[in-house]
Amino acid sequence: MSNARIRGRFDCGKLSLRNVLSKLPHVRVQAVVVSLVIASILPATVIAQQIPLDEFAKLPLYDDIKISPTGKFLAATVLGNDDRQSLVFMDLRTNEVATVIQGRKRDRIVNYIWANDERVVIWLGRKVGTLDSPVETDMVTAVNWDGKKREWLLGSQKEGNVAFNREFRVARLLHRLPEDDENILITIRDATQRNGSFTEILKLNIYNGLTRKVDTAPMRGADVIADNDGNVRLSIAQDPDKDNAVVVHELRGLEWHLLGEYDSREGEVTPIGYTPDNSLLYVFDNRETDTDALYLFNTDSKEKELLYHHEIVDIDDVQLAPDGELVGIYLEPDYPKYVPFNPEHPYSKSLAAVQDALRGNRVRPTSVTRDGKYAVIRATSDRLPARYFLFDTEDMRLSTIVSVMPGLEEEKMRPVEPYAVRVRDGKTIYAYLTKPDDSNGPFPMVVMPHGGPHGVRDYWAFDSYAQMMASRGYAVLQMNFRGSGGYGRSFEYEGYRQWGTTMQDDVTDVTRWAIDSGIAPEDGVCIFGGSYGGYAAMMGAIREPDLYQCVIAYVGVYDLELMFKKGDIPTRRTGLVYLRQAVGEDEEDLRARSPVHNLDKLKAPVFIVHGGEDFRVDIAHAHELRKGLEELDKPYEWMVKVNEGHGFYRPENRLELFERMLTFLDDHIGDATADEETLVQN
Repeated sequence: MSNARIRGRFDCGKLSLRNVLSKLPHVRVQAVVVSLVIASILPATVIAQQIPLDEFAKLPLYDDIKISPTGKFLAATVLGNDDRQSLVFMDLRTNEVATVIQGRKRDRIVNYIWANDERVVIWLGRKVGTLDSPVETDMVTAVNWDGKKREWLLGSQKEGNVAFNREFRVARLLHRLPEDDENILITIRDATQRNGSFTEILKLNIYNGLTRKVDTAPMRGADVIADNDGNVRLSIAQDPDKDNAVVVHELRGLEWHLLGEYDSREGEVTPIGYTPDNSLLYVFDNRETDTDALYLFNTDSKEKELLYHHEIVDIDDVQLAPDGELVGIYLEPDYPKYVPFNPEHPYSKSLAAVQDALRGNRVRPTSVTRDGKYAVIRATSDRLPARYFLFDTEDMRLSTIVSVMPGLEEEKMRPVEPYAVRVRDGKTIYAYLTKPDDSNGPFPMVVMPHGGPHGVRDYWAFDSYAQMMASRGYAVLQMNFRGSGGYGRSFEYEGYRQWGTTMQDDVTDVTRWAIDSGIAPEDGVCIFGGSYGGYAAMMGAIREPDLYQCVIAYVGVYDLELMFKKGDIPTRRTGLVYLRQAVGEDEEDLRARSPVHNLDKLKAPVFIVHGGEDFRVDIAHAHELRKGLEELDKPYEWMVKVNEGHGFYRPENRLELFERMLTFLDDHIGDATADEETLVQN
């Protein structure tokens, strides 16, 4: 079937959830999007009133929608007005709500699966401060789609202990065991032990919570991979005694055998999954190619067959069919790219058709029925966080289910433009620009370096902070400075021990490129970042005191020596090894690259933002920065929320942050004559 014919046959109607969702308790209901809107056919110019700031600050109303194995029910997490999250089951035969399972206010569903035709297993998370969103725990519960047989299976609730602190275990799904309707495989380990705990593999009964130990991984803190039949096969862990080398073991019979040991600087093998017959392994391998290449790997002979490689970027993800067959590869060189494999496979044909119909989006299936007739599709873009669709593979019908943030209208968001910028030493740095309108500028601009920094990168994607600032007249510039992930092993390790130096030069050079290109005026640039991005914001203004007119330092690192004493990274041996590798140990050098010891060079005013429960970057960093600014009589503003962690999660706190950010930006680089209604050209 030709692509043109496929597009012609798609029926992009709506799945009638509008009336269904209106019946849910405490749910903020918005009209469901009724047509499939593709970026390439949006109107050229739209006069739009500003979207209220609180729409950018809200949490997604709907999330993680999955279809049952039989195709009879949809399950979705829904957030209510009272901040309670519910799991809602909808009968697809009647389009009516079948059951609503309402959670407690403090709990969040971080994952759930259809374990069999009737039963859903739910993993609960808790907002505990370490990150800006709920973290995984060992709290696992299960319920039938009709609300019956609800049972705590695992964790503190089952044990009658409702206390929750920094010491907790993490339970993760390993395998659904589709041939076993009563059990699943999980892994469980302590998330806080300094040396890491040995990962246990358990068979968990999804009706009564009884567990049976299957095996224990051979190294502490290991991840485990099972084959398509649910047999435990591989263990992958870091060895702090060998500079965090990646160590892979294979289970043969009853014994674990060393399969490989890899120094990450020299390249490593990362197992992904098994071929349908479990004879060969799909792996990423960057030992010979620098960027990740995908291979078929024989664990017995050690022979490998190259399947795909991209010269510039790592492979972002692979798409395996339910039977384990490789059907596609996801790349992100600039815009998202999908490379189909095995075009004759039925799953490959369906997914390729959906990718084509939703072109201009990042498309992923979340679940598929046992017979392959229906699939739930998640689509994201630079202008929307997520939309869900139901795809009928037989009728080639794609129906809109819901947009997770219905208050954000795609036509009122701004496109994200990718650029490749050559910096002072000839290296190419990839950047993303969000402009407030389609003119050539110049615009007041906010430079926004990402956090991490290593192994993390910015993507062509929706960013609520960038869109919020663009909606108020600011251009936003993001860049993947060296040290970022996704561009190969060498690019990432070139950033090690270069915090505040070469990494900072990349940020500076991309900023100057934007000014030289007329995107921003020389006196109209501020810098804002969170975590490492907060560090880069401060160091940028210190190293280039005349380049930035203001700084927003958000949950940032400001004293590199303090990183070895405070926060959750140094509480683990692997974390200490990482700090020694990535940051360095020489005290004089650390001080030379720490904002708190170089504030005399700073000219720009600073807005300090932090969370009182931040376990990743302790609030002591913010206090040291404030103290240093006060001693030098430097101007600053202060915002601390005692109930937030490494980034603000609660909508009311995010809204206040957005308001204060905009006031701060307006005071230093804003255009006071800007009209309240903006011309948004898409």
